[in-house]
Amino acid sequence: MKLFTLLLFLTLFCAAEPITLGSGDWQFEFKPNAIQLPREHAELVQDYHGIAVDKQGRVYVGYYTWKANKETRAVARFIYQPDQTPVFKFDKLLGNASWNKNRLHGLNIVTMPNGQERLLLVYNKQQVILSDLDGNTSVEYSFNITDKAFKKASDGHYSPKAKNIGVYDGYASNKLHEIKPEDGGMTGHSHGKKGKGYEETNTAHGMGVDPNGNYVVADRGNKRLVWRNPDFSPMASEKGPNQHVQLATPGLEVCNVQFKDDFAILPCLNSSLAFLKKSNSAECGYELDSSFKMPQELIKEGFDGIHDANFSIDNKYVIVAVWQRKRNIPPTLFALKKLGSESK
Repeated sequence: MKLFTLLLFLTLFCAAEPITLGSGDWQFEFKPNAIQLPREHAELVQDYHGIAVDKQGRVYVGYYTWKANKETRAVARFIYQPDQTPVFKFDKLLGNASWNKNRLHGLNIVTMPNGQERLLLVYNKQQVILSDLDGNTSVEYSFNITDKAFKKASDGHYSPKAKNIGVYDGYASNKLHEIKPEDGGMTGHSHGKKGKGYEETNTAHGMGVDPNGNYVVADRGNKRLVWRNPDFSPMASEKGPNQHVQLATPGLEVCNVQFKDDFAILPCLNSSLAFLKKSNSAECGYELDSSFKMPQELIKEGFDGIHDANFSIDNKYVIVAVWQRKRNIPPTLFALKKLGSESK
């Protein structure tokens, strides 16, 4: 019944007048059916969590299922075809490394020292996986580890300027732990704790890497972004002792940050999307450019718990993952098509 309701809703939206969201440089057409899992998998999804895009433009969607089994993988891949329907065509469910009975929370694509891309998957229950783009760990620079240091991990990333991979235990200790990229071994180094002060975060939910190779943490509980150096040390502000380089996000529960060239997108749990632009006057190098909240008619239909978002490879679309905030409404994926003659 839930799936039928969702399909009916999507059908009505396809027949209705297009919905426009945002303003200025960040104005989009709402495309509810541009990216969808096959029905037999979509009806089992409890939460959509991660959106990643590789150098070929393929889109990876991380999710968690109600009835987990070996046929309900945790990561699905889509082919981007901007001039066709659907815009994002389902390609495949990934291999053995993407299967896990635990809850997938963090999903990023990172580039290893040999230049190859890898999927970094972070599970709430103590597990971290680094695999190739087909989900296999039987290749160089790949591993599958479970470690008690991660009580409830939230996300991880790897800067091209870093020695080690960083994984946040963001729902528990708010410590960032370092992992050896060559084999997944723990280095014993950790950083931070829970709070709102220097080197502290509150529900460190997501982690991005800016164009300079610095880590940027979505400090959701403190409604801000905080910057860390490639060695994971806090980036000290010139504004005073024991202050982060940071960017306040008033009213926005930032879940993640995805950088693309001179701008970035912030998916926010409270039904919002925000965008950053480069700023020469800001210490962090960015400032809030625009934000918008999903309209009430879409919030009522469940398009509200925005958990992650990412740009298509050509910046013409934003792909959005929705966490299930309302138990009686299934979570969903949707896309936003950027309006204007040129992509930003």
